[in-house]
Amino acid sequence: MNKSDDDSGPLPIDTNEFFLPGSGLSALLIHGLTGTPYEMRPLGERLAAAGVRVHGVRLAGHGAGPEELGEVTHANWYESVVEGFERLRAHDEPNVVIGLSMGAVLAARLAIDQREAVSAVVMLSPAFYLPFWTRTALRVLRPAINLANRVYIHQQSGSDMHDAAACRIHPATRLMPLQAALNLIELVDHVRPGLPELVQPSLVIHSRRDHTCPFQKNTDFLMKHLGSADKRLVCLDESYHVITVDSERDRVAQETLEFILPFRRVEPLRAMARAG
Repeated sequence: MNKSDDDSGPLPIDTNEFFLPGSGLSALLIHGLTGTPYEMRPLGERLAAAGVRVHGVRLAGHGAGPEELGEVTHANWYESVVEGFERLRAHDEPNVVIGLSMGAVLAARLAIDQREAVSAVVMLSPAFYLPFWTRTALRVLRPAINLANRVYIHQQSGSDMHDAAACRIHPATRLMPLQAALNLIELVDHVRPGLPELVQPSLVIHSRRDHTCPFQKNTDFLMKHLGSADKRLVCLDESYHVITVDSERDRVAQETLEFILPFRRVEPLRAMARAG
């Protein structure tokens, strides 16, 4: 595990939302269902090191106990995203939105709603489709959504990650309210029909070995239905689902950085100095 300098024990895991200063470009980072900003922090730190302003939001109901997650809906999650976006928008510079898993679905919704206020979108392990039997079972149970906050799904294993060391320290929720899963289905059903209206440049990064959100189903769907004329797919071969902290996290960060930096606004004087 991650030890402190005096090896007295594991360092605390910071699951709080975060804000990292920068200029010329702002990036909103959105974690996934049952996740926390922790899974987006390494990516955020890489972006901030390159001068990008970064805000990693914590979605409503997340980061506490499963009871709190059962008390919110996808509308509350989206409110968290919009609040975070407004904080960045106040800087009056270009904005990009980057989401992981369910966070990618929320990122797509924000881009569709905000249009030109969002310069580009990065979707990491997007959760537009779950495995066939999982989504079939959830649709059968969907009429019970009003009672589903009393029913919990026990997740047998930890996070879907290839890197065993990263998985051991990754904060994971073993109990997930059924209502949270059903709200994900509702969110996806709301966003999927609008994808042709997502016209901003889009980057999708997904692993072929993702057990949570099937690679082929999600990538085929997005590449076919995204309205953007500038869309790119990066395929990973080693990682599983939580690619921001998994085996190929450095590549994820580098691909993301190379994709978003062209949208950065450079001050005229600095641009002239570089040109000279």
